[in-house]
Amino acid sequence: MPIKTSPRKRNVGPGKAGKRAQNKETNRQAILKAALELFRQKGFDHASTREISRRAGLAEGTLFNYFRTKEDLALYFLERELVELIAWYEHPGPLQRAPLPERLFAIVHHHLEQIAPYEDFIGAVYLRALQPSSKLSPLSAERRELNRRYLSFIRGLLAASEAKGELPPLGEPGAYGFALFHLAMITYWLNDTSAGKENTLAALDRCLQFATRLLQRQGQWDWQ
Repeated sequence: MPIKTSPRKRNVGPGKAGKRAQNKETNRQAILKAALELFRQKGFDHASTREISRRAGLAEGTLFNYFRTKEDLALYFLERELVELIAWYEHPGPLQRAPLPERLFAIVHHHLEQIAPYEDFIGAVYLRALQPSSKLSPLSAERRELNRRYLSFIRGLLAASEAKGELPPLGEPGAYGFALFHLAMITYWLNDTSAGKENTLAALDRCLQFATRLLQRQGQWDWQ
């Protein structure tokens, strides 16, 4: 009587799995690039997923395997921007040795420079985020992980400064406070019509100077 053997399972080696993940990421970035070009030309609301897939050289059905909606695309954009911002900040250099207020200024300033080419798109995303039912809303489940990563980044930065006595213990409220400040500066930047967005940079500097003086009264923050 012949012995029955179970069919062999296909083993996907780490090399193949890694290549597959890399291909997926390449497709995501190609879709995002095509989408940003169309958003710049036609606006976030008027660019269709069919046009995005054609621009990216993919079938529309393939696009839906990566992003179900344009809001999912926007979330991916925000995720990539955060990853790049953290990588930029953590790169060894003079910024790591700068006083805390200068580092906070640099974080917001660099982020604004990152998103500057996509100002209209960012404005549309922020309008969508005001809708409670939107995935882009700060209170949505889809934004939760993104918010957690950002707050963890800021909390670590503040905790290191607290340990060195640069500022009093702020805990989680400190990270949330800076997150709200960062959001407020982006909102101000979106509405800033001054040349080179100079008013935004001036407001950013004044706010951090004010915080510096406030904490200096307690003998904490010393920003010369």
